[in-house]
Amino acid sequence: MNKVHSEEVVLKRPSILIPSNNVIAEENESCCLHVIDSIPLICKNLKLKLSDHLLLGGEHTQKFSIGFNSPSNLTYEPTTTEEKTQVVLSDPKFGMFSLFKYHIYKGYMNKELKKSNKIFCSHIFSLVFALPILIYISQWVLYVSLLNYEFRNFDGNLCPNDSPIELKLMMFGIGLIYFVRSFFIWDNLTSVIGLNKTNRADHVSAILDTLQEFLFSLIVYVANLWIIFVEKDLQNMILNSLAMEFLMRLDNEFEEMYFEYLPGSAEDIYDNIFVDYNQNVEYIKNRQNKSKCFKCASYLLIIPYKILIFLLFCFPLICLFVTIYGTVCK
Repeated sequence: MNKVHSEEVVLKRPSILIPSNNVIAEENESCCLHVIDSIPLICKNLKLKLSDHLLLGGEHTQKFSIGFNSPSNLTYEPTTTEEKTQVVLSDPKFGMFSLFKYHIYKGYMNKELKKSNKIFCSHIFSLVFALPILIYISQWVLYVSLLNYEFRNFDGNLCPNDSPIELKLMMFGIGLIYFVRSFFIWDNLTSVIGLNKTNRADHVSAILDTLQEFLFSLIVYVANLWIIFVEKDLQNMILNSLAMEFLMRLDNEFEEMYFEYLPGSAEDIYDNIFVDYNQNVEYIKNRQNKSKCFKCASYLLIIPYKILIFLLFCFPLICLFVTIYGTVCK
């Protein structure tokens, strides 16, 4: 008879490391110290943007603080057509005015379309009817008309506090969304002015495009919050809010379609028009020396630019205030 020798098996529970109270306290203290240390960096970020006239991206040419990487180690040059197109689309200095300027000087010739044996009406009539400028005009006309409609229907009561609970919750929810998004608006400003190459800022078209990019986005968000507060119908609150978001994207969508139907144009703009920070500064100095009108215009824009930057920086606080006030008083 064979015997089966049984082995004693000992099951051990895996040890679970539970952090002690001291470890948790140290981690909380570390997080608090990190936040405290970050506050001066945020203030410095604001200071650099306020001193960077025309938003050329001067803050990205210097080392931000101890422990940060040197700007000389962060150079990146796009190589593919898609990457260059994305840079052109991201640059706030290249909008409808700069695009139309490019079109009337070079884009209208459609050299790339001739190679592919195609004709697109959008490029022919962009020259005849100034389609990019029409997009710019339509954005402002629709914005003013929608906002004027809401103001005319406003009863003047800033704190009626008579809306049903679902409207108050809608106000609170959308306000929170805008509060969260407001931080990314500031981060987007930091990101887009840090591109290695941007549109030349020694032209009025680039200055107008920069103001349009940030100013229009800011006032659209503010108008949306106002519309949500004064509107009494839930569906109208949603539809009007979406309409404002649509207005904000019109110029970007036009640029994307333009580059889609004129292959090679974005790459041509990046290679032959866009310049780096040092070149941009040099071009602006030369233009100011040659043109007194441009010099006066650039100096007059110092205050509007600084006000715009400060409002973008304070926008999270504005959203938070409107969220609380609007929910209580709606």
